[in-house]
Amino acid sequence: MADRAFAAGNGGKKVARLLRRIVFWGLLALVALAPLPFGSNLPWAWSLLSLWVGILVVLDAIACLMSPPEGERRFYTRIKIPMILFFIVVAWIIVQATPGIVPAIAHPIWAEASAQLGIELAPRVTIAPDLTWDALMVLLAYAGVFWLSARYGRKRENASTMLKFFVLVSTVYAVYGLIVYFGGWETVFWYDKTAYRGDLTSTFINRNSYATYAAIGLVASLVYLVKILARDFRDGGTARQITRKMLDGTLVSAWLPLVGVLTTGTALMLTHSRAGFVSGMIGVFVALLCFRFSKMVSPRFGNVMIAGAVLLAVGGFAISGAGLEKRFEYLEGDQQLRLHLYDAVAAAGTQALSTGYGYGTFEPGFRPFKDVKLSPLTWSLAHDSYLEFYFGTGFYGFVILFVIFLVVFYQVTKAIFVARKDSVYLIVGTSVMCIVGAHALTDFSLQIPGMGITFIFVSAAAFSRMTMAEHGRR
Repeated sequence: MADRAFAAGNGGKKVARLLRRIVFWGLLALVALAPLPFGSNLPWAWSLLSLWVGILVVLDAIACLMSPPEGERRFYTRIKIPMILFFIVVAWIIVQATPGIVPAIAHPIWAEASAQLGIELAPRVTIAPDLTWDALMVLLAYAGVFWLSARYGRKRENASTMLKFFVLVSTVYAVYGLIVYFGGWETVFWYDKTAYRGDLTSTFINRNSYATYAAIGLVASLVYLVKILARDFRDGGTARQITRKMLDGTLVSAWLPLVGVLTTGTALMLTHSRAGFVSGMIGVFVALLCFRFSKMVSPRFGNVMIAGAVLLAVGGFAISGAGLEKRFEYLEGDQQLRLHLYDAVAAAGTQALSTGYGYGTFEPGFRPFKDVKLSPLTWSLAHDSYLEFYFGTGFYGFVILFVIFLVVFYQVTKAIFVARKDSVYLIVGTSVMCIVGAHALTDFSLQIPGMGITFIFVSAAAFSRMTMAEHGRR
């Protein structure tokens, strides 16, 4: 009997290991393919993506029931605050979309529609339930990717594979974009572009969304490259000796991140996205500052990297930034319209401060608030992810989600300066959060699933290494 139980236990562990392998590679495949169908910014694409994530989460749960991995208690301790806060936000969005839960706070459009149609319509907080449920589905997919990436990134081998894999994937998308751009083809795959002609967008429709993706790829490639080069500087020696070491073998092993830096950096500039370029440079300099003041590289190497980054940024801008320079020339007029839009969205939000108009309902919700300046354009998105979430979920929903972001950012950034072996992943995570956090002030890239999934994947991998780094310190 004992032998049978032992055999059954071993069989369960084997199945659990197989399931975890399927989940891990399924997660990597998801990250690789998410940007492919126009950034997954089509209903069928984000629905398929959400289904994919749901299947992976279920398989991981089955594997955990069959054979719980080590370190579960420590993992739940670190993630419980963001997880609880996120569940509160999800619960509120469900309340928004569910009919008749709290009629007193329902949007008045339902009473007006009932009176006009002569039939009783169930009141809801959201003005467009279908849009809210759809947006919630994507939000839960983001959460599923964070959950899986944070869980599987706890193993150092997995974390290393995740970083290298993303560098490879981002490089491939950059190379595709460069080929199309220099080939003069105004297409995405075999479809003619209807917007952003003359700009590099890779497989995305919007240049700003790809600019954010390219900036994340640039930072990941740069940090990976520095990790390799830092070995030679750490050993010391003269400048000639260090150069010789690099030429003898280091640069050969660093070909992937080196190509990644060159291609994603060039692609970023050729998007001609002003905010994308600026937020990308913020991410690069945050990464280099983290290297400079952490324990990963010597102060001398850190100073060299910062000086080199400045020279490369200036030189690269001079070579391939002509279109970007023209975009900066038009900044004033466009910025005035954007600021007017932000004022209008903020003012509209105050009329439903506590409840919001329904998560994911910006376009129909904002339509009555457009004035003469804003009326000629559709404004399907607020061009500010913070304002749009505030408009949709209300002030309290926005604050809770922002606190989640701050908690994760603080924990990852703090761990950079105490970690012994995992600084590279933490630096990538901190820099990427700075990129997306800055760009979200003027754009909606985070709301494009192909870009959002990538951001969550990289950030959660850093979060997972934070939990392991602090455990190692103790």
